[in-house]
Amino acid sequence: MRRGRVIAANPALAERDLIKLADIADALAPALERRGVEPGKARFIIDVVLAIHRRAMPRWLAEPDTTLAQLMAQAAAELREVVAPPAPTVH
Repeated sequence: MRRGRVIAANPALAERDLIKLADIADALAPALERRGVEPGKARFIIDVVLAIHRRAMPRWLAEPDTTLAQLMAQAAAELREVVAPPAPTVH
């Protein structure tokens, strides 16, 4: 958590962290492709997961009693609510 706070407070480190995340995404895509995921879909999945992580990380720093996994699940639920809203109820 200390590392995240330092990165968040320093724009140069934040930029470097984004570059590192892009490198991680570049490395993960071939791993998904080896599992049979189409290349474009693999990169899309990784980008979404990283976006969820970016949404959850500041919350985790602010709420250290909540696990990062819980906050990532919450961010994923927020995404689902917007992308696939519940079907309207029929009266």
